[in-house]
Amino acid sequence: MKLTTHAIRSLILPLLLIFGAWSVAFYFILSDELIDEVDDQLEVYSERIMRQWLTGEVLPDSTDGTNNTYYIRQISSDELAIVKRVEYEFKNIYVAASLEEEPARVMHTVFERADGTCWRLTVMTPIYERNEVISTILVATLVLLVIMLLVVMGVFAWVFVRHTRPLYRVLNHLDSYAIGKRQALDNDTDVTEFQRLNESVTACLERIEEVYERERRFIGDASHELQTPLAICQNRVEMLMEDETLTESQMIELGKLQQTLSELIRLNKTLLFLSKIENNQYIERTEVNINTTLHLQLEVLSEVYTSKGIDVRLYEKGQYTLMANAELMTALVSNLLRNAYLHNKPQGTIDVYVTENALSIANTGDEPSLDTKRLFDRFYKATHGKKHSNGLGLSIAKAICEASHLAILYSYEGDKHIFTVCTDKKD
Repeated sequence: MKLTTHAIRSLILPLLLIFGAWSVAFYFILSDELIDEVDDQLEVYSERIMRQWLTGEVLPDSTDGTNNTYYIRQISSDELAIVKRVEYEFKNIYVAASLEEEPARVMHTVFERADGTCWRLTVMTPIYERNEVISTILVATLVLLVIMLLVVMGVFAWVFVRHTRPLYRVLNHLDSYAIGKRQALDNDTDVTEFQRLNESVTACLERIEEVYERERRFIGDASHELQTPLAICQNRVEMLMEDETLTESQMIELGKLQQTLSELIRLNKTLLFLSKIENNQYIERTEVNINTTLHLQLEVLSEVYTSKGIDVRLYEKGQYTLMANAELMTALVSNLLRNAYLHNKPQGTIDVYVTENALSIANTGDEPSLDTKRLFDRFYKATHGKKHSNGLGLSIAKAICEASHLAILYSYEGDKHIFTVCTDKKD
């Protein structure tokens, strides 16, 4: 879930509660105001009738079109003791205009004449219009509430996204970051927290680069320094094996030692080659035809792995030509083909596809789909990795592709492992 979505979801409930409470309060306040207005009108109407009745003037007709109704009756002293001087209530009354009962607001007022008699005036006015007004206002308020909520959410989302752009720039920088390719973080902001985030990310990446540089130099230097001692050890073993006084068991042990030294020398050369690639020592570029390189490597490797009985099928749909280092391209094709042979199964197949801008090598194998997150890591081997594999072949292929501005992709389709080399679209 995105941060913006999470923030909006967290904000919806409090806003609904706030706007809901405001709507309820607004409804009751408005209702009370309307009742007060009706009561004020009843008070004015009541005073007018009392004044006219006490002065003997002609009282207004209840059919004057206002739907107001009144009546005056005398009350006894006993009743005077229990009724209030002024009292309001809601009551249903019959309205002649609508020929039915309607809710009304009723006001009772007790007053005294000059002769000492007490009278009670009751005035009533229908309030169905008030209820209709309140209902209309309530609906309008709810509609306004929804609109306000949507507007607030929209404004909040816009402001939130606008002010969190530095965060997304940092995330994009980290997503595109590649070790060994120093890229400055372009994230200008005046927000203190984001400035601190920029400084922390930059410092962290600098430390990663320093560690990577030390590791790269160590591998290169160590591989270079180990060449001579390993060669000397191998020569001495070969000299010892020429000694005719050695027993059979000693010859066997020396043979094992020579095999181990050969693997160490091969591993050392591979690491040194990888270090040279990462140090950009293969700068010479020429026009390389992948089809030609492919034919040469297939001819060599088919003889090496002939015992496995692997069927190699080549599909050429175009000439794949590019500007690159010829030695690196030979190593790239050789590593991918060796990988297809080495991790294949007896009597398996290798399908090679060449187009004008891509090379794909698909091979059968005993392994299921490989771990794409670790596939190109150094010394990575699958669960049932071959014992003669040092786990550097695909690392070299990846390094060559990066140095040559190519992309290498892996997929698993139809029980086949497919590696595709093509021009990197980002370049």
